Amino acid sequence: MEYHVITSSRSSGIGNGLSYSSKTLQPILGSAVEVPLRNKIVEGFVLSCTEDQLERTYDIKSLHTIVGDIPLLSKYHLQLIQWIAKKYCCTLRSAASLMLPTPPWTSLLPQDFKGYRLSQDSHHESVRGKKQIAVVEDLSHERWVSESSLRESTGASLSVLTTLVDKGILIEEVHREIIKKLPTPDIATPSLTVHQQAAVDAILSSSKPALLFGVTSSGKTEIYADLISRCIQEGKQAILLVPEILLTEHIIVRFLKLLPKESISIIHSRLTPAQRKKAWRDIHRGKIHLVIGSRSALFAPCQNLGVVIIDEEHEWTYKNEQTPRYHARDAAEALCLFSGSRLVLGTATPSLESWDRAKRNVYNLVRLDKRYKDYPYPIVRVIDLSTVVFGNAYPFSTPLIEAIEERLKRKEQSVLFLNRRGIGSALLCLDCKRRIVSPESLLPFTVHRNPSGKDYLMDHTTNAVVDIPDACPHCKSNRLFTVGAGTQRIEDILRTRFPTARVIRADKDTMSHPDQMRSLLSTMANNESDILLGTQSVVKGLDLPNVTLAAVLLADVGLSLPHFRAGERIFQLLTQLTGRSGRAKPGEVIIQTFRPDAPEVSYAAKHGTEEFLEAELALRIHAGYPPASSMVRILFRGIDAKRRAEELVTSARKINASSKLGIIIGCAPTLFGGGKIWHVLLRGSRPRDLLTKLDTSEAVVDIDPMDCL
Repeated sequence: MEYHVITSSRSSGIGNGLSYSSKTLQPILGSAVEVPLRNKIVEGFVLSCTEDQLERTYDIKSLHTIVGDIPLLSKYHLQLIQWIAKKYCCTLRSAASLMLPTPPWTSLLPQDFKGYRLSQDSHHESVRGKKQIAVVEDLSHERWVSESSLRESTGASLSVLTTLVDKGILIEEVHREIIKKLPTPDIATPSLTVHQQAAVDAILSSSKPALLFGVTSSGKTEIYADLISRCIQEGKQAILLVPEILLTEHIIVRFLKLLPKESISIIHSRLTPAQRKKAWRDIHRGKIHLVIGSRSALFAPCQNLGVVIIDEEHEWTYKNEQTPRYHARDAAEALCLFSGSRLVLGTATPSLESWDRAKRNVYNLVRLDKRYKDYPYPIVRVIDLSTVVFGNAYPFSTPLIEAIEERLKRKEQSVLFLNRRGIGSALLCLDCKRRIVSPESLLPFTVHRNPSGKDYLMDHTTNAVVDIPDACPHCKSNRLFTVGAGTQRIEDILRTRFPTARVIRADKDTMSHPDQMRSLLSTMANNESDILLGTQSVVKGLDLPNVTLAAVLLADVGLSLPHFRAGERIFQLLTQLTGRSGRAKPGEVIIQTFRPDAPEVSYAAKHGTEEFLEAELALRIHAGYPPASSMVRILFRGIDAKRRAEELVTSARKINASSKLGIIIGCAPTLFGGGKIWHVLLRGSRPRDLLTKLDTSEAVVDIDPMDCL
């Protein structure tokens, strides 16, 4: 047989694997193997195999050894590797890196462990010293103990154990790691409302991916719990994806009530390599019933996968912005197809792509139109900021200040949203009227303040930090003034205006670890805080029953971006914010904006999600943007990025014209690249037909990009 092996070597040119033959070894697909490569033996895994070719113009080497007696990867994970490599134009090795921790891969398999047991014929009279006595005492209670465990519990050195073996008191034995799967736990079936049960029945009635379109506060998490419990009771494993690492802390609380802690594995980018490998082993061995995490958790090595659930499926964070540039939604659809698993996409604001697929009957559209326990929608007020006189309280309007005061009097909580960090959005020279810009991105620095009270400048696109200059770099004036508002400045205003209020700020400067989100949720749930101020993390799925006021301080942030998804993202944020208020008590939402007539604002104010989706989809179809078309982005970086991009465009336009492909081709510097990054955009019904005819070896190819700025 001829075996196609993906090796652990990162050598260029062999990212798609090598062929090896074997007449004696017969590894199954997914097995770990050792193979010769140049002058050494390296590890790898078997991706596929074919019959030996009778005639070959070249010689291939033979497999060296098979490692372990169980495969590293299931057949459906092998299929997914090949699908990702083809779909996202990356190597097979790159696609496999999503599913395997860093090498050595063979360390992931069950290992042989050296250990000891007492000899039946041993004479304990010859035991001497405290350490020898401790070893014998330990083994008198156990039939066999591994060397590492024995040395840890007794403090004995290897020489002590060797001496006892030489005396005939101990017998050295090698044991294979025993894989003990956790028994299926007892799960209390979640208690569903009539509407929730109808949604579950609708999901189970079809094998198609289900788009669970549930309004905010409709109880989608309980539907997830019901589907997961059914899956586990069938002896299968489940995966639940959340948009970002911080939100795992919110949802894990619910599932710890459903399952014991040892049955759940949390996967995210903050795990250390050792933690990641341990989690991989536990999932691979079947010790884990439920995997929860951000997009990378999709590739957990579940060997008996039953269901994949993607919460807040519309979130842009499900798109990976490093190679391989996959989208978790599409990769999950492929994984579930290959494994025969069920896919559920849950959201109150479906992405245009998912909405389009539901309308075309590719997805099974399941509606959940009622809020949990029929709680009414919050009342929404839109404040036109162009009519407001702010004074020193920008961007607070009088109605918003009064609404916050009323909540403080009633001992209820408020959530305030501003999608901008820092003290101010820019540092402005009052003489030449120029903003201080970053030399890297050519975008205005944001003004921040450190805990000691010192202001500094930060470029959010590169994370570069510099001190506040003494004078304007353009006109040398020292009249520099912070303009705009960020969450730090809003916090200062709140503490001045409401000195007795307990304020929590949640943004990237204060929330970088799940432990911090856990503390925030506990503080809010225990009514130990009055006002929660933050960026996007405060509008995504938080269930805070005592919140009766939710407000967006400035809805215009992002509305004017030259991006075809800008309106969709703003609408999703506004709608998600309305879901934070009135979950257990009558609630109110205030949207402050300079553009009260913008469709994103007006549709969100009247809870018109479906109307917005239909209107936005009609615009996309008219303009020929996704999902009405497909798009490919080709990125060039470096000092000659412009030249290489323009050369590719010239070649692409010639091929496009001669082949009559009808692809729309654009070329420009990226908005956040400071002129050093250029991209070429291909848009049409089949842009990949053109892509295959282009030389992109020195570029990064992004299929179905989320970011086109």
